[in-house]
Amino acid sequence: MNELLKLPFEIQIVLVAGYLGYKLTTATKKVEHKTEDFLLQVLVFGTLGRVFSYVVARLVMKLGYWAPTTVVESDYKSVAIISVLAIIGSVGFALLWRKYLEKWVKAAMSKLKIYHDDHETSAFRSVMSADTRWSFVQVHLANGKIVESLLALPEQAGIPTKPIILNDDGIAMYVTAVYEGDERREFDQVNAAGDTTITYIPRSEIKQIDVGWRK
Repeated sequence: MNELLKLPFEIQIVLVAGYLGYKLTTATKKVEHKTEDFLLQVLVFGTLGRVFSYVVARLVMKLGYWAPTTVVESDYKSVAIISVLAIIGSVGFALLWRKYLEKWVKAAMSKLKIYHDDHETSAFRSVMSADTRWSFVQVHLANGKIVESLLALPEQAGIPTKPIILNDDGIAMYVTAVYEGDERREFDQVNAAGDTTITYIPRSEIKQIDVGWRK
């Protein structure tokens, strides 16, 4: 860390902005990159952010206002402005990549028959990242029961989370019904006291998960 703080402000800005962009593009993917891949991605996002800050500063100057285009280490105002603009540029590009650009690259590669991989780390991650609306979830348990959530909570249920939380360790959801053999038992999601009960099911108890979704 001390070595990093000794670097020129220009390089520190690129690294900080690039790291934030990198973290946004890899968040929730649980992917681990080699050191050289990690550093190159940080530098790419940081450089894009720095270019954005330069372009914005030039445009502002053309409008007749003062704006720094280069970092002057003795001028903390220029350092602060360029840092903020670089971070905005890096984060903005990362969000665009995560929302649109990565999807377009996947589609282009598939159409050109170069590869059909969707850049996700597993089929589970592919399901989780699909751009779709879920209507229900059914969890088949190891004991033979099926737990269902319709993902539609009453308006009075002021829950602090999404209707369903799905991760590598298991699933948490607001159960609406349980199937056991031919029997179906419904559950009220909000009790008389106004409490809403969320049920956590560990991965070891899950045999299969069915998801109803639509475009």
